[in-house]
Amino acid sequence: MPSVRPGISHDILCMGRSCIDLYAHEMGVPITGVKSFDAYVGGCPTNVSVGARRLGLRSALLTAVGTDQVGDFVLAFLRHEGVDVSAVPRFPERRTSAALLTIQPPDTFTLTFYRDNCADLGLTIDHVRQAPLGSSRVVFLTGTALTDEPSRAATLFAAESARALGATVVVDIDYRAALWRSADLFGVNVRGLLAYAHLAIGTEEEVMAASGATDAPMGAQLLLNAGLPALILKRGGDGAVVCRRGEEPVAIPPFRIDVVNVLGAGDAFASGFLYGHLHRWTLEEAARFGNATGAIVATRHGCANFMPSVAEVHDFFEAQGAALPR
Repeated sequence: MPSVRPGISHDILCMGRSCIDLYAHEMGVPITGVKSFDAYVGGCPTNVSVGARRLGLRSALLTAVGTDQVGDFVLAFLRHEGVDVSAVPRFPERRTSAALLTIQPPDTFTLTFYRDNCADLGLTIDHVRQAPLGSSRVVFLTGTALTDEPSRAATLFAAESARALGATVVVDIDYRAALWRSADLFGVNVRGLLAYAHLAIGTEEEVMAASGATDAPMGAQLLLNAGLPALILKRGGDGAVVCRRGEEPVAIPPFRIDVVNVLGAGDAFASGFLYGHLHRWTLEEAARFGNATGAIVATRHGCANFMPSVAEVHDFFEAQGAALPR
């Protein structure tokens, strides 16, 4: 369980990808039928920092943006949300990342990344040293940050340092196949990061890519056997599974909703899960809350901009006829 150490000023420090999300305004049509896009803020750790903040946690973000209009857009939103971005550098020689999405519910969400020479992959070990690593209860890291240097070394340094400082290291496996030459290359890199983790979160596809296994239960067992203490397996419309080393997996039931956009739902799950975890709930209780926050965002158009508040989550449980975890 996360402990409260002296000098703590943040509940969670998230590190890694940030971007502008351009999501098709017209839903149910391919890119050839789209006439306009809505601009939001995105990127897994960025979404989680906002989701955690909206749930009342004190969140900080270590990312990087360019000295461009897109960087202005991202930082203005995060400051308005109350996320601490005081450690975020700006690089004139790099561009803020972007992602473009077409939305065709219930199961087609075509995502294109624009990450050539992107700013957040320019994070260095020195940037990590300037972030509030030692004053955060949880440090949240992702697999996408391992795609290139110097971000790869900076992320591993953050994980190693966070453990040494007594923070809880949580890794979102965050496998984006389009950003890697192969799943094997991803697996080799992310297993090095998972060696520092107290807890990992991932979808079935991500767990298979991280472990090299041909199915998710086997992959989860391989990662646990390699030393990971606990893994939360996200299964979308089938809920989640809590996996602990040496114990039987525990299935957490889903909520039934009408899906609008699944992109961002996993990050909302992570935000809700970490809310429960930081309030010292059991992993099962935290995952149940995460299922709710994820389900809420899956009924909405975007990611960070649509993360729910605690009051909204409570209303969702009531509407579902379900009891709150606590």
